[in-house]
Amino acid sequence: MEKLKLCVRELYNCNDKEQQIKTLQKINQLLLTGYMLEIDESFRVYPIEVEAYYYNENFRDLCVHRNELQENRFGKLYFHRAGKAKETAFLYDFGGIDICLSDKKEVFLGFLIRSAWINDEEKPVCGPGILTRRIVRHICKNDSIVKITENEKVKINQIEERNNTVVRALNDKRKKDSIVFNSTRFGINPAKYGLYKLRSLIELKEPHHPFKEKEKVIISYMKENHIKPVAENVKSLLGYASKSILEKLSAV
Repeated sequence: MEKLKLCVRELYNCNDKEQQIKTLQKINQLLLTGYMLEIDESFRVYPIEVEAYYYNENFRDLCVHRNELQENRFGKLYFHRAGKAKETAFLYDFGGIDICLSDKKEVFLGFLIRSAWINDEEKPVCGPGILTRRIVRHICKNDSIVKITENEKVKINQIEERNNTVVRALNDKRKKDSIVFNSTRFGINPAKYGLYKLRSLIELKEPHHPFKEKEKVIISYMKENHIKPVAENVKSLLGYASKSILEKLSAV
């Protein structure tokens, strides 16, 4: 975890927005290429799409929940709640799970896992709500759970309080040599830090990865890297040719 700790220190020591964004992207990349969640020996989660959420005095991202479980809990998990207190209700049906990397009071730093491989399954789980349900059902040993009861809450809290859930990846099937794409977070209001590229993903061109707004990500990447808008270049990044991407790039 030392690399992550060094990046977090770098983030704290920086007041420049552009550099803060780059550091958050660096942390995203580390999570996508070197770490996993080990819920137990039979259930490992390998992130392939994450979003950074950071709030402190010089980076006031109002999209951050600022729940107490996102604060001063380096290396632990936060299952999304409806409010700022630990005891508020879980957002089970449409929430998510953060990897928390804050080790200071009044600093909220969480990385939402939007998509991930689970164990050596044939397809990844894409979408934070779907992924949350898979993990909660495993933790609670209940494949049909639709509402978190007090008994399930206790089991989830036990996972949240563990110190060794986020670990260096073992038996990692991720294609870590694939491009790490950075884009704006999904569904975030532009007025609320929504224009910053705090979403990162790998394996974008894999056909069985139903990432949201794939083509938007490619357009942004090609513009940023001055890549010629021709079908061959689009296909090499996206996995297929896209007429709409070429049209949008040509219209710029």
